Parts: sequence; C-alpha cells; structure tokens
Amino acid sequence: MKLLAQYRRLHTLVSHLGQQPGLPALAQGMHCSERHMRNLLASMQAQGWLTWTAGRGRGHHSELNWCIAPDAVAIDHMADLLREGDLERAFVQLNPSQRAALSARLPGYLGADQGPGRSLRMPLFRKVHSLDPLDAFSRLEAYLVRQVFSRLTEFSVGTASITPGLAHHWESENQAQVWHFWLRPDLRFHDGTPLEAQDVKTTFLRLRAKSNIYQRLYACISKMEVGSDQRVSFFLDAPHYLWPRCVANGNSSIVPRARPADFARLPVGSGPFKLVRHNAYKLTFRAFKDYYRERPLLDEIDLWMLEATGPQAPGFDLQFGYNASASTASTRLSAPLAGCTYLVCNPASSYFSTVAQRLALADWLAPSTWLASNSPTARPASGLLAQWQHRPATPASACPLPPGTHLRLVMSQTTELTEVVQGITARLSAGGVTVEIVSVPIQQWHHPKSSEGADLVLSREVMYHDLHFGCFDWFSADMTLRRWMPAKRVVWLDSALKRAQAQARDAPRMKIFEDIARTLVQQALVLPLSHEVQVLEVAPDVAGARIAPYGFPALEDL
Repeated sequence: MKLLAQYRRLHTLVSHLGQQPGLPALAQGMHCSERHMRNLLASMQAQGWLTWTAGRGRGHHSELNWCIAPDAVAIDHMADLLREGDLERAFVQLNPSQRAALSARLPGYLGADQGPGRSLRMPLFRKVHSLDPLDAFSRLEAYLVRQVFSRLTEFSVGTASITPGLAHHWESENQAQVWHFWLRPDLRFHDGTPLEAQDVKTTFLRLRAKSNIYQRLYACISKMEVGSDQRVSFFLDAPHYLWPRCVANGNSSIVPRARPADFARLPVGSGPFKLVRHNAYKLTFRAFKDYYRERPLLDEIDLWMLEATGPQAPGFDLQFGYNASASTASTRLSAPLAGCTYLVCNPASSYFSTVAQRLALADWLAPSTWLASNSPTARPASGLLAQWQHRPATPASACPLPPGTHLRLVMSQTTELTEVVQGITARLSAGGVTVEIVSVPIQQWHHPKSSEGADLVLSREVMYHDLHFGCFDWFSADMTLRRWMPAKRVVWLDSALKRAQAQARDAPRMKIFEDIARTLVQQALVLPLSHEVQVLEVAPDVAGARIAPYGFPALEDL
C-alpha cells in the first residue's frame, strides 16, 4: 500500500509539472534522493504501472509513460483483498467513487472459497441491524436470529409439525393453560456458559416486560416456574394450544441471563452458527462445535453487504434470483411466499373515514390495473393469503378522490416494494392524485411515530413456515393495521384470537383466521395488493437447487 500511495503522489506531481521531468525534478518533488527515486521507478515499472526510460547523454531526455491510472491500481489491489475475503481493508481506504467501482466486482468473489476450509460467501442486500431476538422484526434479521439462536421447539417444514428443540419433551395440563418443557442435558451458549432453565425463564419474562410489536404474544404468561429436573413451566391466563408453536417463533429464541453491552450487534446464542464478525462490510458466522444437533457442514459463512436502499434505488441482480434475460436452457423454479403486500388506510383521514371510501380506493387500485399479468414474481391479491378470495377488486372507471388530492404514503426503506409503489402511485396519478412517498429506515419502521401524519401505509407480511402461528402472529402484532383499527374492531379481533388459541384442532382454528381476514378485507381495513412469488433461474450445470421457504436457506443445511 505504501508503494501505491507513492505512485499516486508521483502521478499528481507529473500532472502538475505538465512536461516530461528528469530524475532530479522527480526526486525533488517526491522529497527523496535521486537514488531512491530510481528505485521507486523501477519498483513501479516492475508492477506494470509505468514505463521509465532514463535520458542518456546531452539532449536526451528521460521519458515517463503511464500504463495504468492510480485509481485503477487501487481497485486492482483491493480486488486482491476481496479474493482473500478481507472486505474491511479493501474498502476502508477508498473514496466513494472507488468504493462504487470495487462494489461492482463483489459478485465475482462470492460463492465457495477455494481455500482449505469449508466456507461460503453470500450477498446481503442491506445492512443488518439489531440481532437481539427481542428486536428481530424484519425478515432479514428474523432469519439471521434463527441461525444464531435456538428455541425450545422448532417447526419442521417437511412434516408441518412442531419438533423438539432445546426441549426434548413437553406436555400440557389444565386444558392447555399450563405447559411444561424439559431441557436437554449439557446445553451451552456460544461463549461456553451453560444454558439452563433459568435462562429460559429470563428470556420469556423479558419478552413479556419489554415493549415491542410482539409483546402481546407473551402477555398471556401469568407466571413461570423452574424445576430441579431441567423443567420450565408456563402458567398462562387462558387455554393456548398454539403455545408450542409460539415458543418455536424466532422472537422466542433463548438468550443468556448475562448479556454483553453489544449483544444486539454480536449476540451470544446457542444455534448452529456463532457470529464472530459484524461490521459495515460483512458478517462472519462460524460453526458452533457444541451445537446440540449435528454439526453444520460448513466451517464458516461470510455475508457480504451489497446495499441498495430507498424505494427509487435500483435493484441489483446477482443471478441468485430471477433474471429475465436468462438463457432458455435454464430451469426456472418458483414458489409462492405465504403472506401479502397490502395498503392500510388511515380512518382519521377525511378521504378514508368510511368503509365505502376505502372500498372505492381498493377498486381504483385494483391490481389488474397496474400489475403486469405475466409478472413472474407477483400475483394479484384478493385476500390476505393466496388461497383466500375474499374480495376481488373491480377496476373503477373514475378515481374516487378529487383531482388535486395530496396523499402521504409511508413505507419501509427497501427496494422490495419498488414495483408495487410505482404501480399504485402511477394509478393514483392517472386520477389526478399526487402521492408523497416517505421512506422510513428499517430499524424505525415499527415505531408508532413512523406512520404519524400518513394517509396510507404500504406494508408486506411474509410468514416463515407455520401458517397457523403465522396468522396468529400477524393479527396479534402491534403494527399500523391494529393501531389504526377502530376500538370496537380491536376488541373483536382480540376475542377472535382468544378463540383461535383455545382451539385444539388445526382446521377449525384456520377457519377462525380466515374469518378474521375476510372481515378485515371486506371492511377495507386492509387493501390486499399482491402475493409474491420466489423465482430462481438454475443453470443447466447446477444440480440439487431448491427454493427455501421464506426466501432464505437455513445456514446449517448448506
């Protein structure tokens, strides 16, 4: 790097001189002896950066020619660091334009590392925020929390059932109002401290006490007891047959009683991978040798930041996902995501205070008017889940809002909603309505103040695996949907959720959730817009590719 800095100084010096300088002038400008200057020029020539021919005899001038610009040399040097996986050193010394140039090279260094260890480099589309399970609200953080932490139970996608996790056995009594879980022996956190029943108790009492959007899920805990036989008992305020599913939720991940000050950035869990590096450029996960299940196949996984933020920011295609220009020889895999992209109207706005007004907006924004019929990644929604057809929107001939209306739409700061927000703003613009788009940073998205003064909130719900708990979780969460709901509807919703959790059988419980969703849609408390589809183009020479639920693969399965 010292030679590169000297090359940059030399390039600037010669540019300022404006003529071919001799060795004495170069040495004077570089503040060194002629002998040292000659050695520098020889070293730079050996690197292929320049050519230098010394003048011999009277009237023969020295000749200096540039082979490569200093910025290009810097980028090439940093590319060598990328090859070694050293993103920190590669980026820290560059200016913004150089960083942009180097970022364009990042995809070429992703994939399996060619070194002796079993490691993998994967891209991330944005920076990661808090990895404390208490604060894991967004899809990316919730996914990473599942790799770092373990839970009492887990949900098996293959069998669509709850399986043992940290707890090897559980049972209920008093009509599912009391639940007992027995921990496996010799469990440990990543730092080597024992994971004990008291850690489980502390975890759930913390979830019950701390204010966050999922606090309602844990408010039902009346008390907890810890037994000498590694037993943890939950005493709930009502029958709750969904409780084993609730403790399998990512937010229910078990955390240690003693947590370091930077726990949200470098958490200590007991999952298959421990996080050993978390900075502005990458996250490094290392296999946890004392994991209670089988050891992960990979030793280390690097997640590199390739960030693009804001609703108008261009996306990037690393060909890990859908690529419209892919070869026809490729195989296309697709799978729907459980959930929905939807609008919530502010009933305090004079434009949306009645059901009729909100339904009229739903018809004007009918997905068929702005969503391409052949879109491979989205389908028009007429319910909150793809299998629910609760109110297909009928395209209206006239916009229900007066020309000149100004609306304020709030959304999270992500590129995932770009196509949707462009579609609905174009449709509203066609009706003479202007839309002010407010993009809220991910870490502030669920704060109540984020939607203050908004007429509309654009949101997306993607469920992890378990539809039963996913619906319960969605309707229980303290988000804009619930905050803007009329008080009597909140009472109705909570009553319906109580009935759902008291239902021991899956089919009747799902019927309750569908009834909730139908009412929300038909009352236009939610305007469903689209259901998303994951699409993966697989090259002919790639075998064994599959689409993971939730859009992310479990690191332990790689």
